[in-house]
Amino acid sequence: MVNAWAIARDPSVWEEPEEFRPERFLNNPIDYKGFHFELIPFGAGRRGCPGISFATIINEFVLANLVYKFDFALWGEKALDMTESYGITVHKKFPILVTATPCE
Repeated sequence: MVNAWAIARDPSVWEEPEEFRPERFLNNPIDYKGFHFELIPFGAGRRGCPGISFATIINEFVLANLVYKFDFALWGEKALDMTESYGITVHKKFPILVTATPCE
């Protein structure tokens, strides 16, 4: 069993690995497709996810449509909390609550 969670949070590879900083992947050769073993959310090699191409396209399509058709804002006055809850899979401890208003 490969611990992908520990691999993606290795402090020898990532600066501040526990912080949510998606900008760390800008201009970075490391990708999610399984060719770099610093980050393997879909697995790698023969055991890699066969639906990675489909999942990537669908996620981009859905996100583009949501951003195009709605304006998003955090719900209430609370700051964004990215604390995780541990188990077999990692989940957010507190859900992200947003309001989506249709664009005119």
